[in-house]
Amino acid sequence: MRAGRTKTTSFSLDKATLKNLKALAARRHAGNVSALLAEIARREAKFTAAEAFFEKYGVPPLDERDMDRIEAEWRGPVPVKKTKRRAA
Repeated sequence: MRAGRTKTTSFSLDKATLKNLKALAARRHAGNVSALLAEIARREAKFTAAEAFFEKYGVPPLDERDMDRIEAEWRGPVPVKKTKRRAA
C-alpha cells in the first residue's frame, strides 16, 4: 500500500481474532495488518464475483460435503506415521 492513498478506520475485535490477524500479518505481510486486510478484501471481492457468475449460469452452490472433499484434495494425502521397531 502506498502512503497517502489509504483511509484510516477502526475495528472492534475480540482478543483471539486480533491475535490471529497479527500472526497472519506477520507471516504474510511482514506484520502489516492493513496489508493483510486489503488482501482479504480483494479476495472476498473475487469470491463474490465468482458466486454471482455461478448463480447467473445456474451452477448450484457447494454443500458442506463438497467443501470438505475439496479441502482434503488441497491438503493432499495424510502422511502415514511409521511405527518404530525396537532393536533386537
